[in-house]
Amino acid sequence: MRYKLTVSYDGSDFYGFQRQRGLISVQECLEEALSTKLNEPVTIACAGRTDAGVHALGQVVHFDHDGELPADFSFRINPLLPESIAVLSCERVPDSFHARFSAKRKTYRYDIYLSKIHAPLKRRYAHICVYELNVENMKKACACLVGEHDFRSFALAESVRGKSTVRTIYDIHIEESEGGRLLSLYVTGDGFLHNMVRAIAGTLIDIGRGRFSPEDMQDILDSKDRRRAGKTVEGCGLFLVSVEY
Repeated sequence: MRYKLTVSYDGSDFYGFQRQRGLISVQECLEEALSTKLNEPVTIACAGRTDAGVHALGQVVHFDHDGELPADFSFRINPLLPESIAVLSCERVPDSFHARFSAKRKTYRYDIYLSKIHAPLKRRYAHICVYELNVENMKKACACLVGEHDFRSFALAESVRGKSTVRTIYDIHIEESEGGRLLSLYVTGDGFLHNMVRAIAGTLIDIGRGRFSPEDMQDILDSKDRRRAGKTVEGCGLFLVSVEY
């Protein structure tokens, strides 16, 4: 029987989702808890392997188990997990379901907090930006990214050698909160290249501070040259919000 878990975690305590020798990961914690609870070795597959420091509101994983799990399994497994991880739900799915390959859309959020001084309560969950940003210019620049494009300009170069860099973005927009001090970039697409959202966020910050114009975003996209875009901002501001199937 195949089961789907929806999981939330604070990525600050982990060196990413994927297992790494000698380093604590979300996958290791989940697999160890499941293996202990079910008294058998359990291997999970996830919708997307988040990097070190990246958070998840709705990560999805699947695993196989020969028995029927109780309806309250998510409550039973959580005491075996670190406080920075929580299983939100557990459901039986068809054997053909795959957390990664069955996914149709994913939504990520990148948070930018505007502050000219150190913001200790935000540093784990947002990029702290000391510059004044023209948010309207940032919003204008988002428009050209909607649709199917080659996003090579926003991908970690060594991660895409010999691979397609064409992806489709269905929606990208910026929401403002906390009196305009918190900017949340939402991006929904059929899939994402390594560091793609973080590179887009870094480029938008450069547009907001005036290093690029809103019109430059189209030229950066068309160039297919990672050197033309802004820097890849840190992982702490990134959240995997949800996965649609």
